[in-house]
Amino acid sequence: MKKGIITLLCAGMIVLSGCYGKYACFNKLLSWNGSLGNKWLNSIVHFAMWVIPVYGIATFVDFLVLNTVEFWTGSNPLAAGDSYYEKDAQGNTIAAVKNADGSMTAEITTAAGEKAVLTLQRDENVIRALDAEGNVVAQRELDK
Repeated sequence: MKKGIITLLCAGMIVLSGCYGKYACFNKLLSWNGSLGNKWLNSIVHFAMWVIPVYGIATFVDFLVLNTVEFWTGSNPLAAGDSYYEKDAQGNTIAAVKNADGSMTAEITTAAGEKAVLTLQRDENVIRALDAEGNVVAQRELDK
């Protein structure tokens, strides 16, 4: 009887875990390691974190908890604060950060220094761009 319950629990964990996701815990840990210093220090810490299974534990937490939450709710709790930055050849930049509520705030700066701040929100199959006052400036319906 105990073996049957344990087998069902293990199978349920695997089936219900929604394992495909951002792996935010593992990636944040990896990014932190990459920011420590030179390539020698990064390599030593990287090796140590595999030997002392820090990376393994982070992957396990992502797999069972965080990616499951992301699968069922659409938002990973650790992914809030993820950022993106890009600068093109003309000097225009975009900086974006994911907010805790699942929206994204983007600041676009032209080479001339003009700035625009937009907040992107997604509901089911609609994406809206809002200006700083919360007015909808663009809306796009996604194909299902």
